[in-house]
Amino acid sequence: MLKITFLPDKKNIEVNQGTTALEALERAGINIDTPCGGKGICGKCKILINTGITTATPIEEELLSEEEIKKGFRLACQAKLFKDTIIEVPSEIRLDFKGVFSSNLKGDIHRIKKNFALDSNLKKVFLGLEKPSLDDQRSDWERIKDGLSLKKIENISNLKISLPILKKIPLLIRKADFRVTVTICNDEIMDLESDNTAKKSYGMAFDIGTTTVVGYLIDLGSGEELSAVAKTNPQIIHGDDVISRIGFAQQPKGGLEKLQKEIVITLNEIIRETTQKAEIDKSNIYETVIVGNTCMHHLFLGLNPIHLAPSPYIPVIKESLSLKVKDIPGLSLNPAANIYMLPNISAFVGADILAGILSTSMWREDKTILLVDLGTNGEVVLGLKKKLWACSVAAGPAFEGARISSGMRAAEGAINKVKIDSKFIIYKVIEDGKVRGICGSGLIDLIAELLKLGLINKSGKLIGREEGNSELSEEIRKRIIKGQKGNKFLLVKGKETENGKPLYLTQRDIREVQLAKAAIFAGIKILLKEVNIPLEDIQEILLAGAFGNFIDKKSAVRIGLLPNLPLKKIESVGNAAGRGAEITLCSNKMREVSEEISKKVKYVELSSRPDFQEEFIKAMIF
Repeated sequence: MLKITFLPDKKNIEVNQGTTALEALERAGINIDTPCGGKGICGKCKILINTGITTATPIEEELLSEEEIKKGFRLACQAKLFKDTIIEVPSEIRLDFKGVFSSNLKGDIHRIKKNFALDSNLKKVFLGLEKPSLDDQRSDWERIKDGLSLKKIENISNLKISLPILKKIPLLIRKADFRVTVTICNDEIMDLESDNTAKKSYGMAFDIGTTTVVGYLIDLGSGEELSAVAKTNPQIIHGDDVISRIGFAQQPKGGLEKLQKEIVITLNEIIRETTQKAEIDKSNIYETVIVGNTCMHHLFLGLNPIHLAPSPYIPVIKESLSLKVKDIPGLSLNPAANIYMLPNISAFVGADILAGILSTSMWREDKTILLVDLGTNGEVVLGLKKKLWACSVAAGPAFEGARISSGMRAAEGAINKVKIDSKFIIYKVIEDGKVRGICGSGLIDLIAELLKLGLINKSGKLIGREEGNSELSEEIRKRIIKGQKGNKFLLVKGKETENGKPLYLTQRDIREVQLAKAAIFAGIKILLKEVNIPLEDIQEILLAGAFGNFIDKKSAVRIGLLPNLPLKKIESVGNAAGRGAEITLCSNKMREVSEEISKKVKYVELSSRPDFQEEFIKAMIF
């Protein structure tokens, strides 16, 4: 066995010879950023080996500089350990799952309440029961049913009650002096409580994203959002995209079970923190609605997503599901509480997009609306005269900061806004600290600004110093540096970064953005072709998701990510999926509507369209 020491943690573990550094890190409980899932594609898992340095692999030679290799930097996914080793794990590649972020959506449900009526399945009824006597020997259960009948509750004869609830009745109702509250849902007794708790009726709405999981605590009586918490999806340690997760799920040592357990633990943390914020008892949460892409949907349920990735892209189930909390191992809610899973549209257009369609009301609009959810798997929905078409595009992870030389997620230390004129560079950093990298919105700004200054040409080439606009200052001009693999642009000097290394935009970074933006734009063009309308006929573009909420619309249009339309036609709608989950939590009627919508959406499979490649190549040009 080998002794492996991790710094600065001073954590020691023992592993077998041939174990990769990434496997050792996982065994030590140290989570690092592996956007490609350890496939040796992204080059993000850089570690510094102080002793026991391994020979660089061909992949490391491609993704690391000669200087880095000489210093002892290796990729954790590639470096195999054959001797006692000391490994330094840089702070910039570590993942912190402890951060809790307040979701800035409180009150959104009131803004959209006009679109639906509150009609939850749930009823809580307070009963003051008559006490038994020799003249009144009704059973406890019969006494409760008669009390409900007096309250005009329908279908009393069809009411079901479980054995665990029956076991509670004799002691509870007597201790409560026959003053109890009964919780009913779908003709089933879900709970029995002492005294009057009729107003304590809550639900949770979850949006399980590939990168972020958001939970909303809702008062089912009023529809008010009481609190919201967002957390990083811990599955990202197995890769940023759904393909990586699908691959990990096939591991023989319980990969699927591990992915399900990780997401359930995260939901439990969100439940605990939202209820603490709102100062309520989680036992009074009776309904849960969950949305997510089709892969996240399958992983939460413990369904093998293996057939989502290869053609012909088949999910286990697309229809809606109604479950009990007890069906999901480890979920920390009342076991009798209900879980409603919205239907998916296809293997790559999931319930999250359906929820977005629902919350934006585009399903009932006569005008031409485009809903765009930007991410590793970009989804596009076109609405026209109350009809809907949808497609999914493999945009790649560039907008999430992956496969970008200095890219990172939108977290503390990330540059998220950039402005450049002929003389100066101005950038904004999340949390205003030292620079750690650049996230998707900052990357789009940077490329848009360089296009504006003529430093990137239409083909995407970053030009040399001597080719630059004569009006550019020397300060801007000298930031263009000739590299081994093309020119690169110095955005941030080493003295301004957390690790002391300068931050560049490379020619490869620009190509990654070109591939991502071309995929999205080509998807838009194919949907428009499907209904035979030009770009100019689009009346609204709705940008969904966290990335869509922070992207600069002008920059997105300038790089060709979005159609060149008046900016007033482009609107960020925030977490439309989360709001859709809230709506279906509060309204049984809207659940029915969502199921109808899922059947009416026409899914356009781009892989079967020969013209997609043509549109993609055209859209590569800036």
